[in-house]
Amino acid sequence: MLPFPASSLRTALALVGVTLLAAALSAETPVSAPVREYSPSDAVSEMFPKFKLAVDAKNYDAALAVIDAYQAKVAPASYDFALLLQYRSSILLQKGDFAAAMQPMEQALALSDSKTPTYFDERATREFLYLLTSLYLQEAVQSKAPALASNYFEKGDKSFGRWLKLSPKTTADAQLVYSQLLYTWAVQNPAKPDPELLKRALEQIETGLHLATRPHDTFYVLKMVCLQQLNRKAETAEVLELMVKRKPDSSTYWQQLAGLYLGIDQPLRAILALERAQANGSLNTPKENFNLIGIYYNIGQYEHVTDMLETGLKNGQIQNELKNWELLALCYQQLQQPLKGIEALKHASLSYPKSGQLEYMIAQAYYSLDKPEDAIRHLKTAVAKGGLAKPHQVYLFLAYLAFELKQFDDVLDAVKKAAAIPEGANDPQVKNMTKAIEDILKNREAKKSKM
Repeated sequence: MLPFPASSLRTALALVGVTLLAAALSAETPVSAPVREYSPSDAVSEMFPKFKLAVDAKNYDAALAVIDAYQAKVAPASYDFALLLQYRSSILLQKGDFAAAMQPMEQALALSDSKTPTYFDERATREFLYLLTSLYLQEAVQSKAPALASNYFEKGDKSFGRWLKLSPKTTADAQLVYSQLLYTWAVQNPAKPDPELLKRALEQIETGLHLATRPHDTFYVLKMVCLQQLNRKAETAEVLELMVKRKPDSSTYWQQLAGLYLGIDQPLRAILALERAQANGSLNTPKENFNLIGIYYNIGQYEHVTDMLETGLKNGQIQNELKNWELLALCYQQLQQPLKGIEALKHASLSYPKSGQLEYMIAQAYYSLDKPEDAIRHLKTAVAKGGLAKPHQVYLFLAYLAFELKQFDDVLDAVKKAAAIPEGANDPQVKNMTKAIEDILKNREAKKSKM
């Protein structure tokens, strides 16, 4: 997956095509170095007005027809032929037919290179090489055949390498194209990225970053994904910190930063990232607020979690969901504040009156306070309401409490219902409790019969 939109590349190619076309049209009276004495023939010079008229009218098919008519009249290895190839590639770029533009451009460059001196000067040659690099990247990205894509990537690598040698100095835009090419080539097989290509991409990215006072965001995105692929997590975090500083309103960057800190086991930094994001107006949805609460819970900050949950459940910053109330009660349990946990669960039951699970949790809290009568009352309500996560365990707990309170008939009823549940039928505790209560009831009946 490319970390940049393919549409941006297509637009750039079309714009560069305008420059190349302008250069081509100016070739009517070329200014050549002393060693170059090439010039268009009279026949091709006569073609220029017709060709220019079609181009100015943006009738590109007509312009191509003019080229076709004259291309048949000139020698295949001539300067005229090279010029016509240049014109053809320029028009195809203007039409947006980028794949078709490559062949005449490659042919024109090869024809020029075969001559001494070359048909095209260094400036024109650089334009060809730069355009070809962009075209190779475009076609490699769009290709469905890995072998063909690899071929385009290799061609792009070579053409840009030659462009660098011919250029007095590189530019940020050029470095961006080359960095994109190397990165995309490196991750052509997502399951097995090429580390050497990734390192090369990083080198080109660094060069590009130093060529502008305010580098394009894509440089930072490319640097980040390269470092991620190389598993250099600490450096990735540094890049993301720069990215959120540049764009503090980007929720995506903040999420990535927080996720990365969690991935390298730095939960406090993840918390700070999320809270900084919220201070900048991002990641403030109930779901994202709960994610922050989850991190606090995982590091044992139960008091802070209870404060956030209580406030959030009241003002809507946290979704009024059963699991959130259960978490609040669990935090109070961790803080050894069972009464507050009970209060929270009872409040939740107002929103979820049919939830037996809430009643079960209330019963557990009362039992921890050594209040078995209250506990058994809520257990009976729990099984009556239903909706229990593990019903046979609730029935078993009810049986134990009833046994403790010597409510033996209730014990027998509870264990029978536990045994009727598939999970309970194979539970040894259920079998043991069933036998124990049956023995007690038998002894009770035997004593009655002797009275």
